[in-house]
Amino acid sequence: MKLWWVERKGRGEAGTATHPAWGIILAGLATLILSQASPSLSLSSSLSSSSSSWRSSAEASSSSSSRAEFWLPISEEEGHQHHHHYDHNNHKVRHHHDLRRRRNLDNRYQPKFAHTEYQQTVRENLPIHTSLLQVHATDNDMDEHGLIKYSVSDPEHFEIDDGGVLYNIKPLDFEHTKGEYLLYIYAEDQGMAKSSRKQAVVPARIRVMDTPEPPYFDKDQYLFSVSEFSGRGSYVGTVVARDADNNFERYQLRNVQPPGTFAIDSQTGIITVNTNSFSNVWEFNFWAVAIDMSNLNSSVPVKVSIIDENTHKPVFNSCSSYDGITVQENQTAGASVVLVQATDEDHGVNGQVTYSLLNDFDSFVITTENGNGNIKTSRRLDRDQGDKDFFLTVIARDGAPKEALQEACSFKVLVNDINDNPPNFDQPVYEQNVATDHNPSTYLLRVTATDMDALLNAEIVYSLEGIPSDLSYFNISETTGIISLVKALDDSMAGEKTFSMEAVATDKGVPPLSSRVGVDIHVVSSGNLPPTIVYQEPSTPKVKENTEDTDVVIVCATSNIPGKPEVYFTLLNGNTKDTNSDGTFAIRNLEVNDPKCQSDSRGVVIYIAMRSLDYESITNYKLILQVVNEQNARVDVQIPVEIEDVNDNAPLLQPFNGAIVENSPSSLITTIKAIDKDASEQFRQLSYSFYKSVTPDVLDKFTLKPNGELWTLKSLDRENNPRYRIPIQVTDGVQEHERMTLYWITVQDINDVPPKFDLEKGVYSVQVPENRVPGKNTGIKLVVIDPDIVNHNDFQIVRGNEEQKFRIDSATGEVLINKELDYDKPVQDRTFTMLVRLSDGANEMAEVFITINVTNINDQQPIFVPDKYNYTVTENTDCDTNFGQVTAIDPDLPAQDDQNITYYLSMNELTNFTIGKDSGTLYIKGCLDREAATRATMYLYPRAMDEGGYGHDAEPATVTLNIADINDNHPYIQSPDNSYTKIMENASPDSLKPITIMLSDWDTEQHGCPCTLSFESTTPADIIQKFSVRASPNYTSQYELRTLKVLDREAQKTYQIPFRTSDREQVSGTRYLTVEVGDENDSPMTDGFSTIKVYNYQGQFPSMVIGTVYVTDLDDYDVGDKTFEIDATTPPEVDTYFDVDLNSGNITMQKGTPEGNYVLRVKVIDKFRNETAIGEVAISVVDLTEEAVMHSGSFKVAGYTAQGILQQQGSVMTGSSLYERLKEEIAKIHNIDTESVDIFTLRDVEGGATVRYNCHNSPFYTAARLNGVMMMYRQQLIGSLGVDISMVNINDCLYEAVAPCGTSSCQQFLRPNITSPLVIGSKTTTMVGVDIAEEYTCDCGALEPPPSVCYSGFCLNGGECIQANNTLSCKCPDNDYGPRCELKSARFEQGYAWYEPLKVCQNASLFMSFDTKEDTGLLLYSGPTVIQPWSDYPRDFIYVALKSWELQVYMDLGTGTISMAIPLEKNTNREFDYSITWNDRDVTFQVLKCLGNSTSDNSPECRKSIPLAGLKSPSHLLNVGAPLQLGGVAAMVSFDQLASSYGWTLVPPMVDPFFGCVLELRHNNYLYDLNATDYDKNTYKPCDAPVPARVIVGKESIVIIVVSLLCLILLVLLILCLARRNKKSVSYPELDGIVKETIGGTDIEGFGEKDMTQYDLKLLRVGPNGYLYNEDGTNSYTNPVYENIVNPPEVPCLREEKRPRPDVADDTHQREPAPLAQMPDGLSIGDFINDNIKKVDKDPSDFDDVRHYCYEGDEMSIASLSSIGSGGSSDSSEPFDYKNDWGHRFEKLNQIYGQEADEEEDSDYEFPNIPKQSKRESLRQLSKRKSPTSTPTQSPSGDPAQRLSDVPTSSSAQPEAMGSKEAPKPPTKPEYHEALNPMATYGAVQGDESWC
Repeated sequence: MKLWWVERKGRGEAGTATHPAWGIILAGLATLILSQASPSLSLSSSLSSSSSSWRSSAEASSSSSSRAEFWLPISEEEGHQHHHHYDHNNHKVRHHHDLRRRRNLDNRYQPKFAHTEYQQTVRENLPIHTSLLQVHATDNDMDEHGLIKYSVSDPEHFEIDDGGVLYNIKPLDFEHTKGEYLLYIYAEDQGMAKSSRKQAVVPARIRVMDTPEPPYFDKDQYLFSVSEFSGRGSYVGTVVARDADNNFERYQLRNVQPPGTFAIDSQTGIITVNTNSFSNVWEFNFWAVAIDMSNLNSSVPVKVSIIDENTHKPVFNSCSSYDGITVQENQTAGASVVLVQATDEDHGVNGQVTYSLLNDFDSFVITTENGNGNIKTSRRLDRDQGDKDFFLTVIARDGAPKEALQEACSFKVLVNDINDNPPNFDQPVYEQNVATDHNPSTYLLRVTATDMDALLNAEIVYSLEGIPSDLSYFNISETTGIISLVKALDDSMAGEKTFSMEAVATDKGVPPLSSRVGVDIHVVSSGNLPPTIVYQEPSTPKVKENTEDTDVVIVCATSNIPGKPEVYFTLLNGNTKDTNSDGTFAIRNLEVNDPKCQSDSRGVVIYIAMRSLDYESITNYKLILQVVNEQNARVDVQIPVEIEDVNDNAPLLQPFNGAIVENSPSSLITTIKAIDKDASEQFRQLSYSFYKSVTPDVLDKFTLKPNGELWTLKSLDRENNPRYRIPIQVTDGVQEHERMTLYWITVQDINDVPPKFDLEKGVYSVQVPENRVPGKNTGIKLVVIDPDIVNHNDFQIVRGNEEQKFRIDSATGEVLINKELDYDKPVQDRTFTMLVRLSDGANEMAEVFITINVTNINDQQPIFVPDKYNYTVTENTDCDTNFGQVTAIDPDLPAQDDQNITYYLSMNELTNFTIGKDSGTLYIKGCLDREAATRATMYLYPRAMDEGGYGHDAEPATVTLNIADINDNHPYIQSPDNSYTKIMENASPDSLKPITIMLSDWDTEQHGCPCTLSFESTTPADIIQKFSVRASPNYTSQYELRTLKVLDREAQKTYQIPFRTSDREQVSGTRYLTVEVGDENDSPMTDGFSTIKVYNYQGQFPSMVIGTVYVTDLDDYDVGDKTFEIDATTPPEVDTYFDVDLNSGNITMQKGTPEGNYVLRVKVIDKFRNETAIGEVAISVVDLTEEAVMHSGSFKVAGYTAQGILQQQGSVMTGSSLYERLKEEIAKIHNIDTESVDIFTLRDVEGGATVRYNCHNSPFYTAARLNGVMMMYRQQLIGSLGVDISMVNINDCLYEAVAPCGTSSCQQFLRPNITSPLVIGSKTTTMVGVDIAEEYTCDCGALEPPPSVCYSGFCLNGGECIQANNTLSCKCPDNDYGPRCELKSARFEQGYAWYEPLKVCQNASLFMSFDTKEDTGLLLYSGPTVIQPWSDYPRDFIYVALKSWELQVYMDLGTGTISMAIPLEKNTNREFDYSITWNDRDVTFQVLKCLGNSTSDNSPECRKSIPLAGLKSPSHLLNVGAPLQLGGVAAMVSFDQLASSYGWTLVPPMVDPFFGCVLELRHNNYLYDLNATDYDKNTYKPCDAPVPARVIVGKESIVIIVVSLLCLILLVLLILCLARRNKKSVSYPELDGIVKETIGGTDIEGFGEKDMTQYDLKLLRVGPNGYLYNEDGTNSYTNPVYENIVNPPEVPCLREEKRPRPDVADDTHQREPAPLAQMPDGLSIGDFINDNIKKVDKDPSDFDDVRHYCYEGDEMSIASLSSIGSGGSSDSSEPFDYKNDWGHRFEKLNQIYGQEADEEEDSDYEFPNIPKQSKRESLRQLSKRKSPTSTPTQSPSGDPAQRLSDVPTSSSAQPEAMGSKEAPKPPTKPEYHEALNPMATYGAVQGDESWC
């Protein structure tokens, strides 16, 4: 007894049991107790009761229970069976049937439901995921055939679990279903084959009781907005409620505050304004209520936002207070100046004010902060440098999104002075002379200082500092700086005393600043007084600021020096402008006698020298006039000059754009302010007026007051005129100062015009296909006429939008599809007429009707009606006839219309059936065989496609075809299984149990058994003598087979015993029973030899078994009696890398085994027979690189397995494996050595084996070349090898029918498996290859992500890889290379080049740039190159050629051939760029500027496009496996033949190869490297590669050459005739050196020695097959291996040849054939032999021995030539020249026969050079071949290995050949032999004489 845990998982299981499971567990426990208490109690009955409990429990808790679990008591045997029947992953529950084990179960029974119909009534408001009912079905089949899986016909609304419980997954609906759901529930068994599954169906009716439901709104909340000016009746919005019960009554509003503000239409749900009580309330929240007739209701919140209209502009209420605002100088940038504020009475964004400066003077910035404008400095202000004041204008703008309103405020900002400048004296030092008689208290001199600061900071106080005693003489005025003498001087001071003091000037700033200057007063004697000013006119000079070149003041002075009246005047320039620092004033001396000055004085005039007076800058100048007399006594006089202001500045008007809201009453727009820089107030009295160009319209609507206030005179209408241009002038009273500026006044819009729809420009009726996806535009275009700019348009569909299929953008009016449309549903989905209402939020609403007609498209699959059919036919009777019909309809079309259905079957079904394309009639092709069908039933799945085969596919119908039986089969052997049995050898018949033979018949019981069996009349006597058969007693149709003799497996392994079987109606026939003789270890074991070739991918293979040790033993199953261990003679390095399993003989190669050849010797001990043998294994390890794998070709050999390719075919002597012959043929077609071919993958596939190989001739040949050449020579290889190469280039992407990506992009990549290599072989030959997985990716991009680390090969063509920021780039030789140094250009001179094929891409493009000087040439071809090799070989191709300056493209994607042509500009000095793009829609061909710069790229001349044909299976992929050929094509069949073979509808023209440059070639984003070709002709890379030298021959030269050649030919013929006359015997020096002694006649000493037996020259005519040439009159030789393939004899055996063999060839031990001797061209071996026979016949019978010696000192017969030896060891290894130095042993022969290099040879026939192998190398190799382990038993002359052929041979792959006593010998490395002896390479023989 065993407990099995069973669980039932329901919807939404959480993985834990819930409480309803307890009942199930208790039921399981009860079952357990009952089964143990009463073993006879049926488990099925107990299960039935527990199942009932479970069902009731599950139904009661279906909404809450997620899993039910219980234990079932099951016996061990039953447990295993139950385990097979229960699938825990798929939750399939087996229903009641016997759990006993049964064999050979068939799906005999159909599931059955417990009831014929199920019904349930539920409430409409039932929650989702509620169990509705449970169905129950049973199936009496066992195993998986008894498992039931349920499904429901309406999976959108219902689902059913594996327990049969039906749930609703969406809310139930009474109204739209008329209260009933009619469902069909299917119960299907789960047989392994889907076609064999059986199904039952039962209807289920779910009746829905209607429950009253309140209306419901279509939104959870409504948000509306309305203008603040909306009046009564203005549209607000619409609420939409629906009532499933269809008894909706009315709408109403609740909680509107204040009451009555809004109203709602009780039927439409339209909310309008009732009373505008919006004052300062900007948001209203209330509820909309929908009430039905049952007084059920639902409500939804409504929020109405009041839209503020921008009717107020910002206003500066304190603008005048900002005038004269001050800011301190020298503050850092960012100092605050003033905070201005403008207010706006609007709400929201319309009341949000932002500020800006009209002119910031690069000194100020303004920012908006909390509704204020904060003006700050943007730099440090310096009043002393002119920053005294600024006139700023601030603009305040509101935030209206459309037509914002603004206002300006202008004011002056004054810069306050700080005391930052000290006073500055106007002279660096003051000096003055004072006479001793100078009167005290009189003027002495004046010091003057100025201060650049202003106000108190510029007021100066003077003082003196110095020695107090000196200071007592002087006094200085604090205000004027005048220094006076305060007491008398002493006469003694004259000339002696100088008073040195400092004058100090201090300003009144805080803190005060001061400066000092030196004052030196020199005391002089009386009479040395300084000059005196005697006259100044005027005494207080004044001058107007606009004065220039005007005298200001006259000054006269006397010198105070008697007799010297001259004085000198200087006007000192101070440090500031007001002290004349800029030279504004200058002096001019008066004439000496000028009357303005008295006679003893001199005068000067101070005048204005330059016009720089400006009252607004300087109001007073302090000029210092210095007067000096002849004694250098001087006096400084300060002359103040007052500047008078004049009206010299015109006022400036600042541009300003004002605005006013339309419909406003007479209002102030703005106050215009101009700037006048005059300082005097009387000059700043400004007056404003309209300029004379003002229009009457402006005068009518605007007025301008003198103070600058601009007013409207009446309300303005923006729709009449949105903007006014007002010219305004300002004047300060001076006519010349009148200034004019245009002011633009914008009339701001308010929403005052009702909108209306433009019925002419709009689109109000459209057609929309039913498959237009939701969210897409319908095409309705609502054009609204509304001159208002400010509006709040709200579009609504208020009527006709059934089921909300459409929606409208409320702001734009765009009508969109909201839900999926379906033309095939009721009529409302065909035409929608909807009322659209537009409200602008303030005015009367506009309405318009729109019509949307839904058009029908083919969007539904056809449907078979019915979808299941059942027919019966009789096998072998109903042949080639129709048996039924299927019918499909198109739901898109009315039933009465032509359905336009096309019927078809799958390719597999077309083997036995056909179907009427239009009628659906089913036909049998030929006859059906009941016994070939599964359970006498066949299933068809007809398909249907609408639109005549161009539309949608239908889900296939199911046609069950029952095949009635006739008696057309004779009985078969049911047992033993597979008609096979085994009887051990060496067992006596009496000891063996008879073999029971049971008969059965495939026909039905009425035609079948009882059956009889007897030996067939043609049974061989040998079988009848060894076996007997008789009927079994007490059984019908059962017989016993016994042996009559002891059987021997070594005599015969198997017996095919034919029996005659007959059924009850005597239908009889032959059946065979295979009897295998069981093996015993009774045969001797001898040495064996085998070979293993290992292709180690990148040297990364892990430690792995690579083969098994082979020894010769006829027993097959005695490995258990043997042990294997490595023999001590195995080299240590071999032992290091290879291990041998002691018991199995498996050879393990260690990981990391280096490349090389190894010989492993293994001692094999047969413990049962006590025998020992050596198994020698030659192992060759080849490291296979990644390049070798990726550059590999592939093909498929049909009818062969991988092992069959490797097995040796034919006899041991002449046979070789297909593997070796494939290598030879591949090498031959590529003209390379066999060693350069590696076949490294053999893999079994359906129908044959795939082969993957490479060719390496430094470097590896590309895959394009390998596959292309293989395709070209495929037929040749098939003929040479006698095999069927059924596919070349293994790539599923090329075949759309089986492509892994279907109709998407596809590319193949090879993935070597380094962990699990392929091991293939027989007992004697094994190949360990690379398992290559052909994997596919469904795109055209890079197979690997971009690398971030440089590696070898990333940059092509020698480019240098550069890594930066994890990105790789390449440094290339020049600009002719791509990003990875792909060579972009190549020059073709009527040749061609092969490149890798184009990838299979879904949306593909091909781009090429080229130039040429020829008007014709083939540019590109990619497509088939041979006649269609197999049925599904792709027909696709692309062909581009230039023909007479017309670029032509031909293309076939499998849908038909298309062609396009574009004319080109006949210009040999330009490049042409063309592109070809193709996708699933069309093919486009384009040439950029095809006819020159005058044509555009998209012009019809330069761009062509052709749509693809719409076939049943439209193809848009270019599937080409052949190479991409540029410039021309290699040798291939004509395009006419290709077109005929592949069904092309157009034939590409054959033109000459291309002569020009290909400058770039791209396929999608892949840039072709034009250097990546290894198969080309007349191709030079790059384009500017050097031009090869050419010989240009003219017509005259050709004539001369032809005449000369004719003369030369005549001369040669004449010489040959003469030579033929005097022809000598044919001789070849190298051959003469061997056979000269016996064949040629000579008188040289020693030639006639009789030291041999008489020689038969027939020896030289022995061929590789052991027979003589010329024996039958022919020199031909046929390879017997090829003969057996082409013309296979019935029993291929060499011994049946009738031609005689020479004695040397008649060696029964001979194992290997001699290969053909390699003779030079022109030399016939037959002629050579015949000529020498004639020579010998003429000579006396003195013969030397012509026997062949393997090496010096080898065994000889009769006599020895050693008598002529000159001594020396025969084994000397000293090298010698075999031509001129014959070695120590044959020194004497060298003296006799040797000739000097310049000696004339005895033949006038010159043979071509034959490659030779130096004799010393030959001897060295022979020496190496001596085996230290050879034994006398193997060969009298040494190890047979020494006598192996030097050509490659293959070991036998058929070790089971009877009578084999010796294993094949190992092949050695092939070597080239000099043609010294036709038998030089003949196989090893045993005997006294042998060939090396």
